[in-house]
Amino acid sequence: MMKAVFLEKPGGHLVMKEVNIPVPGPGEVLIKMKAAPVNPSDLARIRNTAAGHDLATFIPGIEGSGTVVVAGKGILPRLWLGKRVACSSEYPSSGTWAEYMVTKAGNCFPLSEKINDEQGSMSLVNPLTALAFFEIIKENNHKAIINNAAASALGRMVEMLGKKQKIPVINIVRNQHQTELLKNSGSQYILDSSSFSFIEDLGKLSHDLKATILFDSVCSRQLDNIIDALPSGSSVIIYGNLSGEEHIMINPRCLINNDIKISGFYLGRRAKKNGLLKNMMNLREVGRLMSSDMKIKIRGRFPLDRAQEAVDTYLVNMSAGKVLLVM
Repeated sequence: MMKAVFLEKPGGHLVMKEVNIPVPGPGEVLIKMKAAPVNPSDLARIRNTAAGHDLATFIPGIEGSGTVVVAGKGILPRLWLGKRVACSSEYPSSGTWAEYMVTKAGNCFPLSEKINDEQGSMSLVNPLTALAFFEIIKENNHKAIINNAAASALGRMVEMLGKKQKIPVINIVRNQHQTELLKNSGSQYILDSSSFSFIEDLGKLSHDLKATILFDSVCSRQLDNIIDALPSGSSVIIYGNLSGEEHIMINPRCLINNDIKISGFYLGRRAKKNGLLKNMMNLREVGRLMSSDMKIKIRGRFPLDRAQEAVDTYLVNMSAGKVLLVM
């Protein structure tokens, strides 16, 4: 038997239960989990699952780290046996918020000795997303970036990669505290979305720097005004919904007159498009970055039976550092 986190009912609390340890099939591995972060994507998956799926079998958790203890049939599962890995979940019934998880061997990446279990548990979703953003930037020849939710873990990765690749990043934060946070970490361009002059400042700075791509995980009502401030021909990439607003208004005049393009981003879809070779190259780059530049701040650690407290702690201040479930 193993301990795992479940949602007691739609809109209810997370609880810990004991269930059978899953058995890996062909091409799969069983991982003894060590750590798993609370990500916005986890919270979105919990909300979506609660809206109309079987909660009796749903175990949350998209990414984490652990040791492969059982290998199913196949070369890759046997290759990972006994190794520490970063991993992502494949099945709603076997997430990372559990003592054990079954997933496809292709969802695992071996961790070097320089990366501990905690940092390794956060080495897939955010780092791979940040790398994908810069692939998009290069593919479309953008000269500068607008980075919303810039004080988040992913937002800071985007800023860090921008510095390394000498691509200016306009960082949008939501209060003065976050502004000071980014100033102290060396960010050059910071705009506070609560400022009275925010839209005017964004318009001037984005035109001056020729920042023609916006990565937005907030997706709030303010997006309409933000779009209106962008240079002509800009692209808007929506990759999250931190505002929680299901419907927002966009003035079609801005899209038509200024040739603005809006599209969505989902890491899983991007990974399928890249193919195995490109994904392995990206994972190797993530390993290199996690070993040197890309350290993620951890603000709290919780056991599985305190999963609801972990989520509540994370929601109070999502930019203060990551919250981990540790097994």
